[in-house]
Amino acid sequence: MAETLYLIDGHSMIYRAYYAPFRALTSPTGEPTRATHVFCQQLITFIAKRKPKYLAMAVDGPIEHLKRKADYADYKVSRKPMPSDLPPQVNRITQIVELMGIPVLRAPGYEADDVIATAVEKFAGPDMQVVMISRDKDLDQVVGDHSVLYDPMKDETLDAAAIRRLKGYGPDKAVEVQTLTGDSTDNIPGIPGVGPKKAAKLIEQYGSADEVVKHADELTPALKAAVLQSAAQLPLARKLVTLDRHAPIELSLENMRFSGIDGSKIRPLFAELGFGRLLDQLDKLGVRAAAPAGASGAFATSLFDAAEPSKPAAPSQAQPPRDEESAKTPDAGEMTCAADFKYELIDTSEKLNALAAELRGVTRLAFDTETTSTQPMWCDLVGVSLAWNSGHAVYLPIKGPLGACCLELEDVRAKIGPILADERIEKVAQHVKFDMIVLANAGIEVRGPLFDTMIAAYVLDSARPSYKLDALAAEFLNHRCIPIADLIGRGRKQITMDSVPLEQTAIYAAEDADVTLRLWEALEPKLRQQGLAELMMNLEMPLAVVLCDMERRGVRIDPQALRRLEIDISKQADALRQQIIECCGVNINPDSPRQLADVLFGKLGLPVIRKTATGPSTDSAVLEELADKHELPALVLEYRKLTKLLGTYLVGLRECINSRTGRVHTSFHQTATVTGRLSSSDPNLQNIPIRTELGRQIRSAFIADEGCVLLSADYSQVELRVLAHFCRDPLLMRAFEQDQDIHAAVAAEVFGVPLGEVTSEQRGRAKTVNFGIIYGQTAFGLAKTLRIGRTEAGEFIDAYRKRFPKIGEFLNACIDQAKELGYVSTLFGRRRSIVGLHAANPSERSAAERLAINSVVQGSAADLIKQAMLNIDSRIRRENRPSRMLLQIHDELLFETPSSAVESEQEMITHEMINAIKLLVPLKVDVNIGANWMDAK
Repeated sequence: MAETLYLIDGHSMIYRAYYAPFRALTSPTGEPTRATHVFCQQLITFIAKRKPKYLAMAVDGPIEHLKRKADYADYKVSRKPMPSDLPPQVNRITQIVELMGIPVLRAPGYEADDVIATAVEKFAGPDMQVVMISRDKDLDQVVGDHSVLYDPMKDETLDAAAIRRLKGYGPDKAVEVQTLTGDSTDNIPGIPGVGPKKAAKLIEQYGSADEVVKHADELTPALKAAVLQSAAQLPLARKLVTLDRHAPIELSLENMRFSGIDGSKIRPLFAELGFGRLLDQLDKLGVRAAAPAGASGAFATSLFDAAEPSKPAAPSQAQPPRDEESAKTPDAGEMTCAADFKYELIDTSEKLNALAAELRGVTRLAFDTETTSTQPMWCDLVGVSLAWNSGHAVYLPIKGPLGACCLELEDVRAKIGPILADERIEKVAQHVKFDMIVLANAGIEVRGPLFDTMIAAYVLDSARPSYKLDALAAEFLNHRCIPIADLIGRGRKQITMDSVPLEQTAIYAAEDADVTLRLWEALEPKLRQQGLAELMMNLEMPLAVVLCDMERRGVRIDPQALRRLEIDISKQADALRQQIIECCGVNINPDSPRQLADVLFGKLGLPVIRKTATGPSTDSAVLEELADKHELPALVLEYRKLTKLLGTYLVGLRECINSRTGRVHTSFHQTATVTGRLSSSDPNLQNIPIRTELGRQIRSAFIADEGCVLLSADYSQVELRVLAHFCRDPLLMRAFEQDQDIHAAVAAEVFGVPLGEVTSEQRGRAKTVNFGIIYGQTAFGLAKTLRIGRTEAGEFIDAYRKRFPKIGEFLNACIDQAKELGYVSTLFGRRRSIVGLHAANPSERSAAERLAINSVVQGSAADLIKQAMLNIDSRIRRENRPSRMLLQIHDELLFETPSSAVESEQEMITHEMINAIKLLVPLKVDVNIGANWMDAK
């Protein structure tokens, strides 16, 4: 049986990977990696499927030294330069391929196609099938009885018959066809107006390009003229398109023998690049981190070994604690797991006492909690894990299965509480806010310097796909954590942690604390090296403490007010539902997109705006576009608003009222947005509508405690003030300094009218552009928002930029910084990596430019309000003031304060907010006070 040699066309496949429809990717260090990731994913999949015995990749020699360049100086001069983010990926891919044990073939002065053609010439035959991994048409001429083309992305093989069927000519005529067509990509001259189909017909009729010239009189006048005009250059074209099958390169089958991926070399590099999914892919294929004992050779660890893939220790077979001598140190490239470290169960008073004595001398302590749920204000504490030496951790069980030997909470509080509260000991945690809330509810206070590994990873890269412990452990430590599902299961059969046997919980929990401590060792130096330690320790970590208190405090809601609103809105929704049915003339369910589509596009004959996989779309954007053509779309839009208010806010909020406190406790997230803004969930209190009357009524259900009022302090146009600070435009700065209506002031400048004569329409347009400019809004976007022509929108933006030239200069500076450094920075030094600025796709490039602009302005505004929160909290604590911070809603802070202290508290809060940071223009804060949130807004 014939063997198979696989040859990868490196140039072709790398370019295809670069332009594949895949999201932009960067490594944790900001290196562009989209092409690298796609290429590696395809390569690993190919290796797993084809199990190649012989494998190599051919690459081009330097373009300036190509032999064809000597024959034709203009060869490839019309080719666009390689996108700036691609060359480093080409180098990285070449490195990865070589580390995988795949030889990279080069011949100075020759291209990858020539190298492949040479290999086909040498090896293809009855005993060796050659598979060229490429879709480059230039290789069609090399396809033969024992050589084929293969497209891994389509899993499609092209032999001679397939080429003849698809293109109308066989491999033996490929050179002649290309001689006639030339190649505009490589600047190879051909016959003008002759494309592949016409060339194929001419070659089929006349046999060769030379014969086409000889029979030019038989062609149409236009084609005859083109052929005769180009006849002299056809020999050169033929020479350029013909692949050299004798390139000067030493080729040996033995050197191309593939023995499997060497995990010890690839795993550390994949971890460095942030390729967590590719590491998982290697796991599934059995690519181990290092060769087994006794193996020899560079590729002893084969992708196709029969041995089982390495796995983390199954919790059901938990290993007993081991002493220091028995714990092994894994090899540098090996992916570690819990079995490699020393984890102990502290389940008696004697062990607890000894632990407490040992911990009194530590300077840094990692801690983690196990709970009955992921809702910190609802769950019970199951246990605490602690780590203070890398590779060693303990678990203190407080709750467990019936009959389990657990510690008393009072004993843990008495012995471990003082250590967690010791301000001389630095505390390290993953999602520290969650653990602090859980422990505080159990009567255990955490004080002292804090370090959250999740937030540290976010500060280093706010676009990382995951900040979960498992993902960070794989990326930074090359460690595979025990999956939580191995302990508690999934779906309906899922149990809670207090039902898991202690021996399993102990290893799982101790591993979390140990991994967290080791992540501190990995991340803390990176923060210092990149100049981000101050942002982390002086802004984000103190903020975590403030947010912890805010979440525990919660906000009071009147359930009866919610119920009354629910009844009222339900009646309105029912009435609208009936009105929709009457409008349709048939009894339909307005909640069914399919039934609605049948009426809109079938019965009523309205135009289909956009289609989905299941039929015409009826989403909000479509209905808004159809609203001026029939009354039904507007009715459905209003109906949907009401049903969303009911389900999301009225019923949802009532279900979120904590039975223990009678208040709603949202969770704030510091790592959920790329710009540094906070978000909230369970419930999301930052998204309660305020523009509609019904939305404002929902806010009326948020009330103050007896004897108190709610105080809302809202930054006025903070992002525009940040923009004015950055760009230093004199007209924009003057408007803020004189406390003018900024939108009217801008309208007056753009339209050239006195401030007092600005119309509401002019002010509205200026307002749209003012805020849109921060987000890099284009003429297309402005036209859509204002419902005006694109030309008119473009003229308005041009007039705006002409009147405020410094704004344009600043926006360009943001983009230039991103291009030069790969990231942009906020006022506080927060960085956001920007990818796509050099993309060939204009839409992708434009989106990247908008991100560069938005990240600086919005990110600075987000940091500013965080600093204000810290300053206010510091004043409250230091002066024992009565106000309590309840919520942060982007630019707004909501407080609860005694009615008797409103005046002094308002003065303090306003002072700290406007002095959070010194800008070149004054900050302004609007304060409102009321018994409920609606009145305070």
